[in-house]
Amino acid sequence: MRRSFFGIYNLPHKLALLSSDLLAIALAFYISSNLRLKLSPEFLSTEYISLNLIILICLFLGNGYTSKILGSSPRLPLNTLLLVLSSAIPCTVFIYLLGPERFTDLFGRGVFPLAILLTGVFAVLSRLSVNRIMGDTSGPTRQTLIIGHDRTAVFVERMFKHTTHNISFTHLQELTSKERGTNFDAIVICPEHRPPEREQKLLLAERLSGTPIFSLSDFFEGFLFLIPISQIDNDWFIRSEGFTMLHSTVTIRLKRLTDITFSAVLLVSSLPVLLICALGIKLSSRGPIIFSQKRVGLEGKSFTIFKLRTMQTNAESKGIQWAQSSDDRAFAFGRFLRRSRLDELPQCWNILRGEMSFIGPRPERPEFTSMLAEKIPYYDLRHIVKPGLTGWAQVSYPYGASIEDSLRKLQYDLYYIKNYSMLLDLNIILRTVLVTLRRKGR
Repeated sequence: MRRSFFGIYNLPHKLALLSSDLLAIALAFYISSNLRLKLSPEFLSTEYISLNLIILICLFLGNGYTSKILGSSPRLPLNTLLLVLSSAIPCTVFIYLLGPERFTDLFGRGVFPLAILLTGVFAVLSRLSVNRIMGDTSGPTRQTLIIGHDRTAVFVERMFKHTTHNISFTHLQELTSKERGTNFDAIVICPEHRPPEREQKLLLAERLSGTPIFSLSDFFEGFLFLIPISQIDNDWFIRSEGFTMLHSTVTIRLKRLTDITFSAVLLVSSLPVLLICALGIKLSSRGPIIFSQKRVGLEGKSFTIFKLRTMQTNAESKGIQWAQSSDDRAFAFGRFLRRSRLDELPQCWNILRGEMSFIGPRPERPEFTSMLAEKIPYYDLRHIVKPGLTGWAQVSYPYGASIEDSLRKLQYDLYYIKNYSMLLDLNIILRTVLVTLRRKGR
């Protein structure tokens, strides 16, 4: 049986993950016990060791130590968090079976619920750190065969060149019986390739022997979490699964309810921050505190977006232009607001009004939208959902201001629209928080 193309963690990676999880549990119970009881837990007690085993078993059963999908999927870190939170159920059963005579400080006065929640958060952060340090290159090189046109093969290798995926590519115009015995970990069939009957039999034999076979778009979705615009057509949209957020009434209503809840809470809780930012803007630059501008939203309709002003009032005296990552038109305090993304907070009002969603493609200016729609295929498809305060493209691709950047961001936007889920939304929110804390905004 061939190894899974998505691979497994090697032994050092597994041990690093296990150690980080044990540290996360210990830190969580230490903080919880001290906050609630002003005591430190007994780390060598049978009860504490048993809770550790239950949590680790839940992570193991959820493929936390075997599947690299958990380490690379955009649903990470939410999968890890949910696995830890789910361990609360068997832990609670264990506590009940111990009986009142074995009831310790680990379980009383809110220590256990807080500890489980903190364990999930710490496990997420530690796993992100371990996976970033050890990377995908810690596993074996995965030999991948690309069948199709030379130009497409070059495109694939270029897209994967600067990623952490440890993949070696081999290119063939057609699979023949000569290559049939080669130990490829996966085969990718380019969209323009139409295998003849003899090749179909060879591909079927490869599939039955355990070799994963991907279409090019599925391959990009599974590893780069984007949809390659240049490799799809109308037929792909007709046949492709997903896009449930476009037709599911329950999904649409649930997303709207989430938007209202998140934006209202964020707007109210950030009022002190907004007041400080307003004062900083007034002291740093002449002009209004709030900046408004026309943007393109759902179904191509224009609306007025609201932001904290970060640029000089004469910023477009030389004409309309894209904002740059280090824009010299921004004043000093404005650059801080842009890097921290605090300038985006007033858009919560746009969300409450129903013009935007909390998560979705970033709204673009009408002047740029019309130009980009002429140069980028399917660009207008980003307008089939509400634009967002943050989104998959924003947390996956560095800020840019060019046609090429807009194409790359559109590929991430289409991935989000096609694969929408609450888990993906929660993941984007968490990644946005990390970007904000690191001040990596544009």
